[in-house]
Amino acid sequence: MLSSPWSKILLLGAGCPAFLITNVSCFSHFGSSVQPTARTRLYHSLAPSESDHDDGGCMSRRDALAATVRTTALAAAGWCLTPSGLIIPPAAEAAEGSAIETPTAPKVPVTQLGKGTLSVSRTIQGYWQLAGGHGRYDENDAIQNMKAHFDAGITTLDTADIYGPSELVVGKFAKGEPNAIPCTKFCCFRYLEDIDKQEVRTRINRARERLQTKTLPLVQFFWSNYNVKRYLDVALMLTELKEEGLIQEIGVTNFDLKRLKEFKAAGVPIVSNQVQLSAIDQRPVQSGMTDWCANNDVSLIAFGTVGSGILSERYLGKPAPTQEEKNTASMRMYSATASRFGDWKLVQELLKTMDTIASDVRSSGRCSEANLSNIAQRYVLDTKAVASVLIGVRNQAHISENVRTHSFELTSSERDAISAVVAKRKGPKGDVWDIERGVI
Repeated sequence: MLSSPWSKILLLGAGCPAFLITNVSCFSHFGSSVQPTARTRLYHSLAPSESDHDDGGCMSRRDALAATVRTTALAAAGWCLTPSGLIIPPAAEAAEGSAIETPTAPKVPVTQLGKGTLSVSRTIQGYWQLAGGHGRYDENDAIQNMKAHFDAGITTLDTADIYGPSELVVGKFAKGEPNAIPCTKFCCFRYLEDIDKQEVRTRINRARERLQTKTLPLVQFFWSNYNVKRYLDVALMLTELKEEGLIQEIGVTNFDLKRLKEFKAAGVPIVSNQVQLSAIDQRPVQSGMTDWCANNDVSLIAFGTVGSGILSERYLGKPAPTQEEKNTASMRMYSATASRFGDWKLVQELLKTMDTIASDVRSSGRCSEANLSNIAQRYVLDTKAVASVLIGVRNQAHISENVRTHSFELTSSERDAISAVVAKRKGPKGDVWDIERGVI
């Protein structure tokens, strides 16, 4: 308790309110105790400010004088000392006796996946970047990145069994942060005919060990080849492990609408589908998936929302990414997406439209720092059935930017302006992951 009301100064500020790898031969299982055996196919199926008082609560003569000077200056500006000792602006004087809210930083909301029991942050940390193909990194730095994003409200993390040491690093962080939500994937690429219950259980237990958790919050299932129609069998094997308590919720990743309907008919309790979805990749929308998911309690987790920075000021009014700039797996993938969307002139039209909207958001007072990438993310977040957007994390440079996406809304006319440009696209064609699977 402060000993003098003069030390109680209210300072008011203003603030802006998987991918799945198809070439898995480059990955080794870091930290794994499993040695090659005749049963190597078990893992080959997945391989690809200062205070005005001292510690004693008593103000010194110097501190009292300084407090008096500050109070006098505030009074001259129309601020008022209330009977309870708070110094408040004139507009708040009538509210004395009621709670006074100080402005807070934007918060990342949470949302429930489908009709399940798991709630996740609406922005999710993505750690494909720890799998390779994005440059070298230090494990301690990666964990510090996780901590910084978690502290900012991005409490959910996404990894996969094929992301090299990613599960291990996420697990080390999650062990020390019990409120973190580590989500992983169960990816099947080869020996699809041979996957049985024992393999499924062994791999799920391995993920539990790596993530250092008794129950995996979310396991997202991927199947590489629809022609091998055992994906329903394997999904039901995962369902049995959910019933045992090894898995909290089951999701899928990069499945098309036809397969989602098959899962539902078979009784697989799918709560989510992680898909590539952005203004330059509308396959979940054009296939009817967003409508179906909204009506069938399946949430979408969207990745690629800013296309590795293509949907940002970095490329506004600039040429398309050069070969030298395509120096990460992400940039190569999303550059291909942009080329399927249309020519670079159309991409520029989209960027200019989003940039104009960002300016309107700033000038209207909705968010004083809104930028083009915020508009790109917001456009996806407002898409039907979308629960969260997934951001690839390599450093801490974009934390505040990603958080402030949640501090404003787009108007219907702003969404319509973006959609009008998106409607001119040439692709990508088909349903989710059709091109990558070679279906079209």
